[in-house]
Amino acid sequence: MEIEELHIPVICERGNRKTLAITITQEGSLLIKAPFKMQDREIERFLGQKRYWIYKQAKRVKEAASDRIYRSEEEIKRLKEQARKVLKQKTDYYKALLGVDYQRIRIGNQKTRWGSCSSKGTISYNWHLILMPEQIMDYVVVHELCHLLEMNHSERFWERVEKIFPDYKERRRWLKENGNRYL
Repeated sequence: MEIEELHIPVICERGNRKTLAITITQEGSLLIKAPFKMQDREIERFLGQKRYWIYKQAKRVKEAASDRIYRSEEEIKRLKEQARKVLKQKTDYYKALLGVDYQRIRIGNQKTRWGSCSSKGTISYNWHLILMPEQIMDYVVVHELCHLLEMNHSERFWERVEKIFPDYKERRRWLKENGNRYL
C-alpha cells in the first residue's frame, strides 16, 4: 500500500485497540495502527483528512534523514560510554535538587524517545542525548526525574519541571523541532 501522490509507503497494523493512530516512522513510512473491526474506507477517510499533516511529517523525516551523520560502531561505543558518564553526573546533581532517588540508569538506542522512567526507579536515556546542547540534556534529565514524583504529565508534573527550568517550554519545543536531527 502506498499513498500515491506522496509516494509514502504505508504499513497498516491491526490490533485490539479502540482508536486509529498514525505516525511517520524514521524510515519515512506511514504507520497506521487500526482496530481489527475498522473498515478500510474509514481508514482512508481519516487519511484524507490528515493528508497535509502526513505530507508535512514525511517531509520533515526525509529532511532529518538527509542531515543524519553515520557513525562507526567504535564511535558509537565511545559516545555511549560518554553519555553514561555525563548523564549519571547530571542525574545525581538534579536528584539532589528535586529530593528524589533512582535505582539505576540505563543507556539505550531508542528510536522515538529521549528518556523514560519506570515505576521501579530505572531511568533510561537515549545515548544520542550526548550529541545535544547541554541545556536540552539537562531538561531531559529533570523531566525523567520528575516522573519519579509524578508518573504522568499532569499539571503538578510540569510545575515540578518548571521549578528547575522556568524556560522548560522553550527547551521542550527545541527538542520537538530539532531532536530528529540527532537520531
